[in-house]
Amino acid sequence: MPASTKHTLLTWIPDSADGEREVRKLHARYAGYSTLVNSAQVTAADLDKHSLFVVVGHRSEITQTNTFHSLAELVRQSTCQWVVLANCSTGVATRQGTLGDNELSSPGQILANRLHIRVSATSRPLTFDEVGMGLAFTLVHGEFLIRANPPDGSKLWIDFEPQDAVMEIAEAIRNL
Repeated sequence: MPASTKHTLLTWIPDSADGEREVRKLHARYAGYSTLVNSAQVTAADLDKHSLFVVVGHRSEITQTNTFHSLAELVRQSTCQWVVLANCSTGVATRQGTLGDNELSSPGQILANRLHIRVSATSRPLTFDEVGMGLAFTLVHGEFLIRANPPDGSKLWIDFEPQDAVMEIAEAIRNL
């Protein structure tokens, strides 16, 4: 196993105290296999140096319009090909209240479609321990830090690939 590889860039959603705390813990566990960058300082050039971009924080923080659009624009300007949204239930479209309050696609699928890259998002709430203690992450081939289902066997992650227009519309109709 290599002593150090830096394929994964870790950050948190701006102003997310919980996200910052837990991503710092995750980085401390995998410092030789990841790079930690303050969310206010992440650039497309930083992303170009990494294969995977992990963003930690609460779902309500990532789905704020400005935050979501800023994230998408940052990744769009880079060559990074995989984003991991380590935020509760970002792999699931919410369906509640009136029709206008329902999401037509999950945040993970929306990002995959906009950026034309793979996006991994959570299928359920994500616990602090799953992030900070690294239970939702693993080293592949002893060198590449990626998302992983927890040791208890529960399914946490959903991987999204970009959809063509027909599939995107079909999913939106299904989520109505």
